[in-house]
This record gives sequence, structure tokens and C-alpha cells, in this order.
Amino acid sequence: MAVWSVSSMEVMGKKQREAKQEMNRWHPSAMSSWQALGDPVADAVIQELLSRGQIDGLHSVLDAVQLNSDPIPECPPILKSYFETTEVLPDFANPDTLRYSQDIFSRYGLPMTLSLFCLVLPEGYAAPRPALALSFTRTMYDHTRRRLAETAQFLLDVVSPGAFEPEGRAIRSIQKVRLMHAAARFFVKRRPEWPASYGDPISQEDIAAVAGGFGSETIRGLEKLGIQLKEEEKEAYVHCWAVMSSMIGLQRELVARDFDDMDRCVQAYKRRQWGPSKEGKELTASLMEMVNRQLPPLLRGLPETYLYYLMGQEGAEILGVKRSRRSSLLRPFLGLNSFINMSQHRSRRLARIIRSLTLGILQGVMVREIGDKPVKFYMQPAIREAWQMAPIYRRFSRKGNLSAISVSVRKGKDDSKPGDRNRTESSQEVKLIDLSRTGAGLLVNPDCSIGTNGTSLLLEITRENVSIKVHAMICNERKESQSEMYQIGVEFDCPDPRTARIIQHWLDLEESQDLVQGTKALANENRH
Repeated sequence: MAVWSVSSMEVMGKKQREAKQEMNRWHPSAMSSWQALGDPVADAVIQELLSRGQIDGLHSVLDAVQLNSDPIPECPPILKSYFETTEVLPDFANPDTLRYSQDIFSRYGLPMTLSLFCLVLPEGYAAPRPALALSFTRTMYDHTRRRLAETAQFLLDVVSPGAFEPEGRAIRSIQKVRLMHAAARFFVKRRPEWPASYGDPISQEDIAAVAGGFGSETIRGLEKLGIQLKEEEKEAYVHCWAVMSSMIGLQRELVARDFDDMDRCVQAYKRRQWGPSKEGKELTASLMEMVNRQLPPLLRGLPETYLYYLMGQEGAEILGVKRSRRSSLLRPFLGLNSFINMSQHRSRRLARIIRSLTLGILQGVMVREIGDKPVKFYMQPAIREAWQMAPIYRRFSRKGNLSAISVSVRKGKDDSKPGDRNRTESSQEVKLIDLSRTGAGLLVNPDCSIGTNGTSLLLEITRENVSIKVHAMICNERKESQSEMYQIGVEFDCPDPRTARIIQHWLDLEESQDLVQGTKALANENRH
């Protein structure tokens, strides 16, 4: 017969109360109160900037701070105070655990990013409240491209190696997204289409669920892809997103304590918020269209297959995504076992599918333009090396920036005399670039095949003490004139993030005219 002392019974009772309280944190009645609350700190900043007519200067300040160590430029006192007071990591943040989470992302980042595109983003559309808020944008397609780029950039900023160090980008990125959320809350709440019963857009409940999407839900996605993390790896990865959630304005009571706690939050949010909506289906259709556009024809349609598999039948049907016939092709590779237990042949094939899908989407995000603005996308050289990515090639011109320019290069020799009407040319004039037709430079894949008669030209330009290479490659695409169009791209690979940012800014501006002038000189040198 067990004998219990008063003290031992008190301890047991306390533990039971704590366990019950832990479970009740995510009870629907408890979460409903958090739906009505936004982020008082960031909301106050936006409201004061608007009341003083100073909101227009916000974008220039956000553009000026990229690295955690970047000084805050001259700005209204409330904005400067916001950046200074919110740049401190929460007291529970563990630097060693954060570094461990970054190492995990370096190893599993490709399937994690695929989970972002085919699980985390669509799950946000499965809840009518955030889907309605997200639909209040200029055009659905432009919104999707922008959100795809911004979300992928945010992921890389937070979990890339050294993200929270002075030369990292996590802290500034979190601060900026927090302000953007506050601005969205201010304007969405004032739209007549927003029901008062919905509470605050991007509420505390929503922020907790988003953190869980990046954290525990991404790990669930890995498991469905056959990748089993160790328990300590799971805890380290969700710790990073718990730190992020605290810094982005989540109340301390809602910050997840561990993987299981974060997972309970996400599942409770699904039960409470998920449901079909017109906006959710439209956003999902636009996302899938955008993702498929980045892929070669052979891989198109696979994102819907992954979405259906990762979200499950219930979630996919909420979003209007039907089971694809391609699912049967992936069934031998998905959800059967961990990578370790899979046959070597099967795991290699799955890895190739994931790699092709994810890199195809990422490369598209990096070089695409949204409207008349280029997507500014930064990926650490260490991540590109870990994922074995080719150098990044950027468009170097945009419509409206450059006048009609056509640069040609002559291949072969012409031995006839000038003015000879009967002269025959063995040479062929080929357009190097024609901005009058395309309005923008085109992407070049350094590994592409250019044929036996192809020509590869290379121009190196030194600016800001960094060598920039301009590649012009024939692409074997015949036009009406029967000449072969060249594609041109810009490569820069600079380990110093500050200098890389200068170069990136330069490539996005009208100063890219210098590249065209240099290419003209190169073309002239190759005419004979």
C-alpha cells in the first residue's frame, strides 16, 4: 500500500494542474480571445506614422536595413525606437541551439523548402480568415509571385548559417515583416469586406499558427517525404521558430515550448479555422500556376501531387485540389520508410525529384520580375554550396530603363571587298541581344547545351572591387529572320554580404546600361 505525504501529493497536484493548463492553452475557447488581438507594439508604430503623415518614408528605411548590424538611418523617433527595442533576442534563446537548427536547414533545406511551397503556404489558404486578408491585393498573380519570393526569402533569412549574428539577416528581416503585418492589419480591418467577427487580421492566433507552419509542420512534411529527424533535431529546429515567433510579436503565453506543444497549436488551429472559401481556392490555384511555370514541362503537375500528399485529402479538397494521376508515379517513393531504410535506388530517385522541383522553383523566384520591379532575392553562398546550386544569374535590364538596343556579333569570315554587289558572305550576323523586342535580359543556365555551332562569349567587368561576368550564349532558337538569338545573363558570387548587396542594387538599376556598353565592345572585338 502506497503512502503519500502531503508534500508529494501537492507536487503531483501541481504537475497535473500544469499539464491540464498546457493542454487548455490551445482549447478553442482560449484561442478565440487571441483572434481579437494583433500586435500592440508594431500596431502603435504604424498608427503614429500614419497619423503624422510619415508612412511614405517607411519603405526607404526598410530597404536601408538588411544586415543585423546595419545602422538605423534617420527616421521618426518612434520607428528608431522600435528597431532598437525589438532587436534583442528573447531570454530563452539558446545560441548553440540556433546554430544547430541552421545546420539542420543546410542539410535538409531543399525538402524543407518544398514543404514550404506545397504545404505551409497552402495551409494558410485553407483558413478563410487569412485567405480573405491575403486576397486584398492588386492582382492575384502578382500577389502570388511576391508572396512566394518574400516567404522563401524570409525562410532563408531566419535559418541560414549565422542568421542571428551581426552579418546575418534574421533580426532585421523579422523586424520588417512585423511592421508589414501591422500595416496590413491597419488597412484590412478598415475594408468593408472584412467581417467584424473575424477579429484582427494576422492575429495572435494566426502568428502562432504561422510559426508552427515553419516549425513543426515543416518537420511533419519531411516525415511524409520519408525523412525522419532525430528528436534533438526536431527540438532544435522548432526552437529557432519559437525565437522568431517571440521576436515577431507573439505574446509569451503563446510561444511554443517544444515540438509537441507547437504541433498541438497547429492541429488546434486547423480544427478551429480550416474551411472552404472562394479566396482560398483562388489563391491555391494561383500558387500552383506560379510554381508550375518555374518548372520544365516534365515536372509540371507534380506540385499539385505533392500538395495533395502532404496536406492530405481533407486539406486538398478544401483548396479544390484533386488527386492527380501522377500520384501513382510517386507512390513508390513517398511515405514508405525513412531515407535510411529506403532502398538506395529509391531514395536517390526521390532526392532527384525533390531537388529538381525545389531548385526549379527557387531559380524562378530569384530571377523573375513582379510587374516592373525585380525580385530582390539573396541566398548565402554557403547555402548554395550546400545545395550544390549553380551560380545565380540575374536579369540586368527592365522595360523603361533602356532604349531599343540591338547588338550583333558576326560569326565566320567575309573575304569580299566592300561595295561588291556579287559578294558572298560566309559569315553570319547573329543578334547578341535585342532589348527592343524582349525589354529585358534573359536567363542563362551555365550548364545548358548550346549546340556544336554555338558561341560562348565572356566579358568581365570590375566594379566595387568585385568581378562581374557577363555571359552571352547562343540558344539555338530560330527566329523569323533565321538568325539565332543570344541569351545574356549576369553572374556575381561575392562572399561579403555588404558588397554583394551593392552589386545586387547596381544590377537592379539603370546603371546596368554599363553592361550593355561593355557587351557592345565585346561584340565589336568578335566581329572578325
